[in-house]
Amino acid sequence: MSEPKIILTDTATPEELAVISDGLRDYNTSQAGYDDYKRLAIFVTDPDSGAIVGGIYGGSYMGQMSIERVYLPENLRRDRLGSRLIKMAEEEARRRGCSRLTLNTMEIQAQGFYLKLGFETAAALTCDPPGINRYVMTKKL
Repeated sequence: MSEPKIILTDTATPEELAVISDGLRDYNTSQAGYDDYKRLAIFVTDPDSGAIVGGIYGGSYMGQMSIERVYLPENLRRDRLGSRLIKMAEEEARRRGCSRLTLNTMEIQAQGFYLKLGFETAAALTCDPPGINRYVMTKKL
């Protein structure tokens, strides 16, 4: 049998990436005995056009809700809109039986915002110049 080839790329297709994600999910399911992954999206829409202008997306899996992305345009970063979005994600996580909420942020983003909402910094990942430090944030529900 020949040695497998290893290919590095920055142009992988969704189908190619699915081989990895589906394979890992199948393995996890075989080990855990269940698969309860469910996506999460909370959208903020323009009141006039109905267009999505921001929000949250992520998913829940085996007891944990993971927030992958949070975005609000600068003109909507007021009136506790971001806090309301996180609170909605927390409530949905509890409804799904999750005991923890996790996310990643960078020093140029919103670590202080998440700390005010009761998150803890589980890990600080320093990235010496010219990089930007990252933080793994978690909140027990």
